[in-house]
Amino acid sequence: MPMPRFLVVSLGLTALAAGTAEAIPEFARRYDLPCHFCHDGYPKLSVLGEQFKERGYRLEDDRTTASDWWSSIPVSSRSTLRQTFEEEGDAETTGHFRLVSGGALGRRVSYWIDESYAVDGDGFDRSGTDNAFLRVELLPDELYLRGGRIELDLPFTQARTPQLYAYDVYFATTGFETDNIGSHQDGVEAGGFLDEATRWSIAVVRGQNSEEQKELSDSADRFDGNVFARLVRRFGEDRAGVYLYWGRNKLARTNPNPASGPAVLEWDDDFLRLGFDGSAYLSDLHLYGTFLYGRNGNSYADAQHPGGTEEAASFTGGFGQLDFYVRDNIVLSGRVDWVHGPPPGTVGPSRTLVGFAPGLKVWLHPRIRLGFELSFRNEQQPTRGAIQIDLTL
Repeated sequence: MPMPRFLVVSLGLTALAAGTAEAIPEFARRYDLPCHFCHDGYPKLSVLGEQFKERGYRLEDDRTTASDWWSSIPVSSRSTLRQTFEEEGDAETTGHFRLVSGGALGRRVSYWIDESYAVDGDGFDRSGTDNAFLRVELLPDELYLRGGRIELDLPFTQARTPQLYAYDVYFATTGFETDNIGSHQDGVEAGGFLDEATRWSIAVVRGQNSEEQKELSDSADRFDGNVFARLVRRFGEDRAGVYLYWGRNKLARTNPNPASGPAVLEWDDDFLRLGFDGSAYLSDLHLYGTFLYGRNGNSYADAQHPGGTEEAASFTGGFGQLDFYVRDNIVLSGRVDWVHGPPPGTVGPSRTLVGFAPGLKVWLHPRIRLGFELSFRNEQQPTRGAIQIDLTL
């Protein structure tokens, strides 16, 4: 079946299936609440949704018991069908399916686990576990501990972002460093509330090197003990925060001139990421964004410098986005992304990459979202576009 026809047929079947389904996502089932209680149009969290997540998937003064949770069918599925286009390139259709289970197992314990699968004409291909963690309330509202595979406590989630294109700055780096704040991490996190409006968290994580580097060096897969910390304060519906990621990773690359040394170069790189973020609601407008500074102390090595050049390199960047709610189920958006830093695999000279992504999102049903985004970029990068439908059951 040709790809465009496949997309149209699949969208129609998805909408039909959702229109006749009786089930709703696991949190709404458990608390008997509508989807918009936690979402400004799924998957974007509302302020109440953010607070629900921050409490470990609990409402204020929650009395949930383990038997309550299991009786609510604590599993949901999230399906995505996506058509992408690229200037002077081919269109591509992709599918994604995710099984999710999460919530509170009593007053002190909660969990989250999701399994992802890529879908194509040949069937399902397991993508892996994005998040799998257990959270324990040591002192309710004052101190929690969670461990496992986690998304860092970012101001705007990348794992469950409502955007069709990623936040570029989350994945920015220099030289051969591949660690970033946008990918999942293995480790432990502690956090809590200092008062009703101020929250903190500190995580110690493995670090995230590429699969290629792990194959070259066992040391590249060690537990580095990198630290991520965040502090955020709310002002009614608005909020402002600061976050930091700091540590050291073991890097590896193939020696471009093996006659002059070992076949594989291995070296340590110190890094720092420091970010500021804000979010403000102004009637039907939501304005939000972040600024991030990054520095690597030794991210490049070659045959002449097998232990690294010890040359520091940095980048700055961020994004700013405006969402306009035309109606409760129709949102127009515009986002500007920028990153100023060295090209990948180098430590300079720096260049500035800027992108503008206008978008439209329409909820055909509280559990069915149709989204469209374009991505215009400088530096002769091709214009891209994406159409996506999301179904949650």
